[in-house]
Formats: sequence, structure tokens, C-alpha cells
Amino acid sequence: MSHLKILFAITILLVRVECFSQQSLLSLGLWNISSLSGELKVGGLYGQGDINTYGIDNKIKTTNYYGGLLVNSNSYIWTPNFLTVSVDGGYYPESRQDLYLVSPNVYNAINTSKLHLGATLFPRKVITLSTYLNFDNSYDSRENLTDIRTNSKTYGGTFAYRSNFLPLTLAYNQSDWDSKEVLTGRDYRYKQNNIEGRLTKSFRKKDKNDLLYTHHDYTTQDYSLNSIRNVSDNLDLQDGFYLDSSRRSHYNSDVFGTVQRGTDSFKNLRVSENLFYQLPHHLTINGNYSYYYIEQMPERLQQNSFNALLGHQLFESLHSGILFEYNNALESSYHETTDKIGIDLSYTKKTFANGLLNIQYTYNREFEKRTSSDVLLQILNEQYTLSDRVLLKRPYIDQSTIVVKDVTGTIIYQQGLDYILTNIGDFTEIQRIPGGLIANNVSIYVFYTATQPGNYNYDINLNFLSFNYSIFNGFLDIYYRVNKTDFDNIHNADNLLLNYVTEYLSGASIKYKTATAGAEYDDYQSNLVPYTMMRYFLTWQSNIREKILFSVNANWRDYKIPTEITHREYGDLNGMVTYAFDTKSKIDFNVGYQSQTGQQINLNFVMARAKFTTLYRHLQFVVGVDYYDRVYLENQKTDYLGAYVQIIKKFKY
Repeated sequence: MSHLKILFAITILLVRVECFSQQSLLSLGLWNISSLSGELKVGGLYGQGDINTYGIDNKIKTTNYYGGLLVNSNSYIWTPNFLTVSVDGGYYPESRQDLYLVSPNVYNAINTSKLHLGATLFPRKVITLSTYLNFDNSYDSRENLTDIRTNSKTYGGTFAYRSNFLPLTLAYNQSDWDSKEVLTGRDYRYKQNNIEGRLTKSFRKKDKNDLLYTHHDYTTQDYSLNSIRNVSDNLDLQDGFYLDSSRRSHYNSDVFGTVQRGTDSFKNLRVSENLFYQLPHHLTINGNYSYYYIEQMPERLQQNSFNALLGHQLFESLHSGILFEYNNALESSYHETTDKIGIDLSYTKKTFANGLLNIQYTYNREFEKRTSSDVLLQILNEQYTLSDRVLLKRPYIDQSTIVVKDVTGTIIYQQGLDYILTNIGDFTEIQRIPGGLIANNVSIYVFYTATQPGNYNYDINLNFLSFNYSIFNGFLDIYYRVNKTDFDNIHNADNLLLNYVTEYLSGASIKYKTATAGAEYDDYQSNLVPYTMMRYFLTWQSNIREKILFSVNANWRDYKIPTEITHREYGDLNGMVTYAFDTKSKIDFNVGYQSQTGQQINLNFVMARAKFTTLYRHLQFVVGVDYYDRVYLENQKTDYLGAYVQIIKKFKY
């Protein structure tokens, strides 16, 4: 018994010595708080505006009060090498009231809270165990509508074995999400379990191999609808190694397989093999083989693809390449082959006056052949980058089936508010409505149903020529590009609307320090959507003695489209100025103007914002004003003016 007392006393002494040797904010014996931080925030907003739609005038007054408390802490037990603990909690109340002249008034009260707990055992050792438990809750009370209560819980853990021989990582995560309308009892539930395991092995210094296994089990249950459950097992083998001591030649392999059971059952296998090899006489070969197979009864798709590029570098000026591609897709309802041969030439030369000349020419010939009967295709998640407008790839689309989503898939854009649809022959064009939710030059994902024509074959000729010349280290830049697409050997393609394109684009820009100004002319001749476009642009950003920062971006485009009575003009101007009084205080100004004129697209949009931020006795004060005025098609007018105040107290120990 005496030996146990002596051992216990020595252990306590060692613990206290270790604790004192570590930097800690507060020591409670074995428990040591190493850091404590957070913020306390309160704010309010008042705004008023006027909405006039088709002659109906509706005034609005908005008041918004919000606040929040956030606390973060990090601790360790005994020593930081034994057990670390993190606690992250917050509470955010908010109320908003919208008073309308015509529409019913709306009052919202929103309360959100969170508590995130985490712990890591042996964080710096060979074997590490970590776990977490997160609670997130929100309650949204909507006047004259309903109350929505949302609770979510996520938890899991990770086991990591750091070994030079065979590193291993195992992880388990579970998410439970429940959203319920209190008055009606309608609810939506989501549950997901994930298991992940990864093995990493290098047999020599020139290779790396990863084996990744994942298991997903997720269930969704919507009110009055049948539950949806899918369980998938995925295996991914990634291998890569260098073929020479200089590490210029390498080979990479990726084999991925999925088996999913449940409401949406399928089997999927993807194989990708890549080779890059440095040959003598400045020759390189880059080859890729890929195999894709998916079985989702009653449909099956099997696709083989191969491409090879033989390249040659002559001195530092001339690069040439020969391309070959082969694609063979065999589906239950069609058989499609696409072959391609091509050449690529690129010449770069330094000239007088610190100039640089670049000339590039590319020619490709594609051979398209398809065998099938006419089928109705369900197109899912087709990606486009929307800059003003874009033409969907396939003809004969049922426009009533078109759904446009954002990159996350959670936001569904609304036709007439965010975009409009236009018939271009047998094709469909999506045009962005400025002021809607779709920003310029963002990715959208389109879902629709289209009729796919049956047997056909044709050849495509693709020519591209680019000339670029700059002098005085890029002060003057001149460019000219030609892009031409035409078709040969067309058989049974009457149901297709092939896009013949001849495009000439020329432009010039001047760059001085951080300012760039330029103009370009685009002559786009097409049997689908021909147009000519003149564009002017200016960008400038700089600072004055590091106290005044500013930036200006301006664009103006004039489209002339033969199918429209009037041409389209798009203009936008955005500016930002920041003035720093000192290290603690600054004021920001943002202004923007957007204009477009043309057939059924007339828009004028003005936006201005000002925000003053200062720090006084560890309190951050923010005062801001927002204003915008939007007139669309002369009969939809909106103006708004609002001001807000925010006080934030941040602390860190």
C-alpha cells in the first residue's frame, strides 16, 4: 500500500512539473486552458424602399436587429502531447420586420446556436485518436406562415497510424439533420454515415500508391413521401511513379469502382492510365487510356477512350505536336464513335523593344458516327459558364423540363426572374437577367429532356489561328484570332442543326503599371446565332502612400444581331475606394452601374455603399449605408436606402 502512495505522489509531481513547463492560460491541475477567444456582436439595420411593378406602387420599411456571442477555447490534459480538447460555442438571435403598403407585413424571429466539441489523443505521436461532436440548432418564427425548427448533430472520429512502412487512416462520421414545421407537423429528415479508410505505400523513392475505401449510407425522409436510402461502397486505387532519375517521365494510374444499393442502385467502374515520356531528340509522348462503365438497370454504358500526343520542341521557339484520339461508347440504346486527328504548331520569339511574338495554329478533324433509334434523353447536371447568354448543346429540348441550379445544387434559379429562354432555330438559349441571382461568368448546371436523333455520321473540321504581339514589356499588346468550324461527309443528319462558325476576333490593349485599357472587335458568323460585337474595357487598381486604395473596372459591349430589330448594348462600371485614417479606422466606398439596352432586356441598375470601421478600446464599430436603384423594362422599378450599425467586441487570451 505504501508503494502505491509513493507511486501516486511521484505521478502527481510529474504532472504538475509538466504542466508548469507548458504555456497555459489557466491551470486546474491536470486540466490546462491554453487559449480562449471569441466575440460579442450586436447590430441593427433600418431601410426603406419603393417597388413599382406594372403600375402598382408598394412601399417597404425594414428593421433588422441581430447579435451574437461566440466563444472558442483550446485546452490540454496533462501535456499538449497527451490529450487536447477544443470547445466552440455560439448563440445568434435575430429579428426582422418588413412593413408593406400593399402586401401583408412580415415579422421574423430567428435564433441559432451551436456547440462543437473536439478531442485528440496523442496528437503528435505515431498513433493518434481524435473525435468530435457538433450540435447546431435554429428556430425561425415566420409571422402568418409557420415556425421552422432545425436540429442537426454530427459526430465521428479518426484513427491515424503514422508509419514509414504503411501509414493508415480510418475515419467514421455520422450526420443527423431534422427540420420540422411546428404548426403543420411536416418535417424533413436526413441521415448519413460515412466510413473512410486510406493506406499509403511507397516501395521506392520514385513511387507513391494510395488505396482509399469509402462507405456511404444515407437516408432522406420528406413529409408524406417514401423514404430514400442508398448505400454505396467505393474503392479507389491511385498509383504514380517516375520512370527516370531526372523525374521527367512519369506514369499515373487511377482505378475507381462503386457499387450502390437502394433506391438508386448502380455499378460504376472508372479506369484512367496516363503516360508522359521524354524521348531523345527533344521528343515527348503523352498518352492516356480511360475506361468507363456504368450499369443502372435497364441501361448500360461502356466507353473506351484513347489519346496520344507526340510533341517536339525545336530550340525555344517552335513547338509542334501530332494528336490522335479514339472514343467508343456502347450504350443499351446507341453506339457512338468519335475519332480525331490533328496538328498543333506554336512559335514564340523575342523581338526588339522587349517585344514578344507568339503565333499558334491548330487543326483537328473529328469523325462522328452514331447508331441508334430516336430516343428521349434525360440530361442531368450539364455544366455551362453563363456570361450574358449561352446556347444549350442539344436541339429539340422540351423547355418545360428545363431546371437551372447553382454549383451546390441547393439553389434553383427561377425563369423570368433570374434567366429567360429563347428559341434559336431548334436550339434553346439561356440568357441571364442582370440583378437576378445568377452572377456573371459563374457556372450553372442545367437539367432537361431532349429528343436525340438516330443514325447519323459526319466529319468536323476545326481550325484555330492565333497571333499575339507585345512590345515594351507588355505596354502594347495586339492580338488577332481566327476560329472556323465546318462539316464534311454528312449523312442522315437532317434532324441535327450543325453549327457552322467563322469567327474573326481582333483587339489591342495598353498596360501601364496597374492600369489596362483596350478594345476588341468580334465578328462571329454562324448559322445559329451570328453577331458582331465591339468591346471596350478598362481596369485600374493602385494605392496612394498606402492610405488610399482604389480600383476601377469598366466594360462596354455593343452586340449587333441580325435576328433582332435593335442591337444590344451592355455597360458596367464598378469602383472601390478605401481610405485608412490610421491603423484602427478606415472608410470604404463602393459604387456600381450596370446598363443594358435592346429588345426586351432594357435595364438600369445603380448601387452605392459606404462603410466606416473603427476600433476604440477593444470595441469595433461599423456604420454603413446601402443604396440601389433598379429599373427593368420600364415597368419594374425598385429603389432602396438602408443604414446599419454594428458593434463587435473581440477577445483573445
